Amino acid sequence: MSGMWWARGRNTLRRRRRHVLVLAALAGGASWMIWQAARHDTQSFTGEFYLNIGAALIMTLLTYVVLNPLFRELQTASIIEHPRLDRDALIERVARSRELVAILETWTSMLEGPYARRFVAALRSALANGASVRMLLLDPDSPAVRLRGEELRRRDASVAILNNLWHLARLHEELPESARSRLEVRIYTAAPSVQMYRWDSKAFISFFPVQGSTFDTQQIEAFVSTPLGEFVDDRFAELWETAPVQDLAACLSLRLCLRQGGRDLETCEALYVRSDGDWYIAGTDLVRNVARHGLAGLSVVLDRPEAAGEVFTIGEADELPPEIYNRVLELFRAKYGLDSRQDTESRVIFNLASSSLTTV
Repeated sequence: MSGMWWARGRNTLRRRRRHVLVLAALAGGASWMIWQAARHDTQSFTGEFYLNIGAALIMTLLTYVVLNPLFRELQTASIIEHPRLDRDALIERVARSRELVAILETWTSMLEGPYARRFVAALRSALANGASVRMLLLDPDSPAVRLRGEELRRRDASVAILNNLWHLARLHEELPESARSRLEVRIYTAAPSVQMYRWDSKAFISFFPVQGSTFDTQQIEAFVSTPLGEFVDDRFAELWETAPVQDLAACLSLRLCLRQGGRDLETCEALYVRSDGDWYIAGTDLVRNVARHGLAGLSVVLDRPEAAGEVFTIGEADELPPEIYNRVLELFRAKYGLDSRQDTESRVIFNLASSSLTTV
């Protein structure tokens, strides 16, 4: 909770920084001009010049203090209600963004169906314009995602989130090196309550309905500087700062250490999914080590905070009950693509079972 309050306070300071800097510059400039005027004869040209400039800066400062709240009121009055999310307008505005694109969702259907190609192109354009893209998606194995899936009826939310990650991974690979660091994706675990699609200073905002998709419910188009916009932006900042998975690489790969007989064999990266709290991993390095050392006595330690202090035994997932294995296979396909080069049927999937706490 303290982390969320810290994130909220820091976000408020960041949002007000421009106003504070303007006020400080005007006040500092006015004070310096008046001080210079006091050092000279006010009847002289130099003294009168400093005095007039100082007085003008004071008037500008007072005008800014008075008018800035009025501008905020005008922005609040400019809130627009939409019966549903205008996907075409969103794509156009994201593509024109030059500062920030921020998305808070369980998963986004903008990366599904007929909109996926256009929305990815819009994100690519925003990144080419110099904007940063930040996306928060719900943990695909969290209780919150299962509840959301039940609310939507017959919709597999976990598969949808993993498929979003696949699209974002492809986009990341296609970006030039200079733009990759500005595409950021994090996974949050809190219960979702609000949706936000932000482009620069404005956003589409919607609260999650009990049943149905947020895309088909009322949307509010507002400036982020309005009270509603600030409320949702603060929520985004809280979830962003406290997200347990904090980059796209960690969303897509899992760093682990293979052990056998009390010694470390190799540290490597693996593909992974989670289902009902259990870990499932795949990768060529794993297959190579299993072929060389066998499964007997082979254990795994994960480099992840949520698995800190645990040692896992490793087994072949295809020996699990068919309904479990088929579900895991479905998740791997959604997360890592369906083309023949990445089809998980050509891979060996391993399941991990917690065995004990580490002693090191």
